[in-house]
Amino acid sequence: MDINKKVGERIKEIRKKYNLSMIQLANELEISQPRLSRIENGDQEIPISLIYKFCERFHIPIDGFFKSLENDEGAGDSLINEQLELVLAALNDEQKKALYVFITSFQK
Repeated sequence: MDINKKVGERIKEIRKKYNLSMIQLANELEISQPRLSRIENGDQEIPISLIYKFCERFHIPIDGFFKSLENDEGAGDSLINEQLELVLAALNDEQKKALYVFITSFQK
């Protein structure tokens, strides 16, 4: 599958996950709805600046966005990883240490 198709499908998947219409997301990204449609369908390339804006909107690390494109079958895993990264980012140092102790207890 070509990269434009993968990027478009990923954008559409995330948009739907957050229950946003194409018009809502297009407005937030400051592009037209027809352009967003072409991007989601893989018919138009998307500039990196727009991908960056999209990732900022959904609090997705840009590297995580691209990693999710590497393996279509692992898309569900990448969503989990993205959510974990968001949760971890919101924790203070003490909470992170406590979580680390908890998680490492499973490795024994």
